[in-house]
Amino acid sequence: MKTGITTEELSYLYPDESQAIRKYAEIGFDALDYSYDMYAYPDSVYAQDGYLDHAKKIKKIADENHIIINQLHAPLFHHRIDKEMNEQEIEEENFLSKMTLRSFEVAQILDCHYIVMHPRKFYHYKTKQEHQDLRKYNIQMFRKFIPYAKKYNVQIAIENMFAFNPNTHTATDTSLRTAEEIVSYIEELGDEYFVACLDTGHANINGLEPAKMVHILGRHLKVLHINDNFTHMDQHLICGLGTIEWDLFIQALKEISFNGVFSLETNGMVSHLDASMCEDCVRFEYQIIKKLLSKFDE
Repeated sequence: MKTGITTEELSYLYPDESQAIRKYAEIGFDALDYSYDMYAYPDSVYAQDGYLDHAKKIKKIADENHIIINQLHAPLFHHRIDKEMNEQEIEEENFLSKMTLRSFEVAQILDCHYIVMHPRKFYHYKTKQEHQDLRKYNIQMFRKFIPYAKKYNVQIAIENMFAFNPNTHTATDTSLRTAEEIVSYIEELGDEYFVACLDTGHANINGLEPAKMVHILGRHLKVLHINDNFTHMDQHLICGLGTIEWDLFIQALKEISFNGVFSLETNGMVSHLDASMCEDCVRFEYQIIKKLLSKFDE
């Protein structure tokens, strides 16, 4: 199985993306999860007129270093939709929408086939009707992106989510919490343009076994966000530093004949380190998953 990692992790050490890409390839990774969502701010390179030229530069560097860009993350919409937005929030919303549409163009240039997207969320659910209302909203939102997926030859990977109860800080119901609901979204929207992204850490927070979710998602599972935690926070740790049963997870991937990228989203490992230590940490992470994945090939 191919190994991958987000471009974010070495960005703390190498602000120049070119250096980071070369280093990932040198360490041994086969693929990258391009952290496009990091550029969802007004002064970023992707907010400027020459954004497509920058994407072409990134693609050239990746090709020169024999590393593919398998997936990228669309900008995140953080504002709740169960209360009216103020003027500033509306402006931010419009900007994020613009950046999300640009991500389809960028993905095509990078030869990146999957764009990971989050659904919108309420603060937290109180009724079954709210869940149904939010599903209707999200289906309509995702459907608006179909013409772009078709035009730029990409698929949208819908990610499983979590939410915390504001009073108890325990996991509570939210949109796309379960594998069953993700499958129902894909079946309603159409699997020509929609696939599943499984975030193992999000599953663990929800008290759901990632291995079981693999079996339920089955053929729809094309994208992974691999990370570990202790269930009470989205910690983004490397495999084995939390409570997920990784042997079961690897076996589940093997049983469904998963042929995608085992892609790390473990930025929590480096976010509080001195920048000079980031490369050592990423090398450690690579060695961990290479040993873990040796069981996949047995």
